[in-house]
Amino acid sequence: MANTFKDYTATAGQTDFAFTFDYLEDEHVKVFVDGVEQALTTNFTIDLTSTKKIVLSNPITPLTGGEIVRVRRISDPGTDLVDFVNGSVLTESELDRAYLHNRYLAEEISELNDASLQKEQAGDNWDADNKRITNVGTPTALADATTKAYVDGVASAISTGVGVSPGFDKFQGNGTQDTFSLSFTTNGVTSAAILVSIDGAVQDPNDYTISGGADEIQFDTPPPNLSEILVIERGYKVKTDIPTEYDWGSVSTDPVSASYSYGQIV
Repeated sequence: MANTFKDYTATAGQTDFAFTFDYLEDEHVKVFVDGVEQALTTNFTIDLTSTKKIVLSNPITPLTGGEIVRVRRISDPGTDLVDFVNGSVLTESELDRAYLHNRYLAEEISELNDASLQKEQAGDNWDADNKRITNVGTPTALADATTKAYVDGVASAISTGVGVSPGFDKFQGNGTQDTFSLSFTTNGVTSAAILVSIDGAVQDPNDYTISGGADEIQFDTPPPNLSEILVIERGYKVKTDIPTEYDWGSVSTDPVSASYSYGQIV
C-alpha cells in the first residue's frame, strides 16, 4: 500500500480528497489531475479540520467525472530544511525535522522505484509484470516500441490494400558503384522485401542486400555502366485460411419444378 500518495477516480464536481501521509510543509503536498499539477492556494487548499484532505475547489479544468486525481507528497529534495552550525544547540524538534525530511525523501523514492519498470529476475530484460504500458508515442525508429493503434492501422492497410503505396526508385549504373540510397524505407531488412531488375532482368535476391536503416540497396557486384536499375518495394503476404470442406448444394426433383439448395462453406 502506498504511503506517500493516494489516487482517486473523480466524480463530477468532486472537491474533497483525503490523504493519510504526514508531511513537513504545505508546499510538499502536491495534487495532479490527469497528470497536470494543480497550484496550492490557487487551485486547492489543505483542510486539517477533522481528517487530512485537500479541497480541489478551483481545478485548472473542471472535473466532469473519470479524471485521475493523485494527492502526493514531494518533500523538496533540493532544499535543506535544517542547517546545523558549530556550537549550536541541537534541539529535539530540529533533529526530528532533519530526520523526517530524509525519511520522507527515502519513502518517496522507494515507492516510485517499486512502481517503476524493473528488470526481470536473473535476466537483463525489462519486466512489465503483465501490465499494459500506456502513453507510448508513435514509433519512428526500427527498434521503437509501438502502440496497438499503430499496429492495427498497419495491419488494416496491409489486409485491405490501402495506406502508403509501395515505393520505387530508378538508378543508372556506372560500373563501379555498388550501393544506392533509396527514397523509401523498405518493408523489411531481407533482400526479398524488394524486387530489383537491371535492364529489365529480374535479379536474384541473393545478389544484393538491404543495408543502412533499411533505406539502401547494396549489390554484390556493381551494375554495368549505363544500366537501368529499377527497385520496387514489395508488400507483405496476407495469410488466408482456405476451407477444406464444402456443401455443394443440391437439386430436388426435376429441373423445372426443382427446389434448390445453394450450399455453403462449412
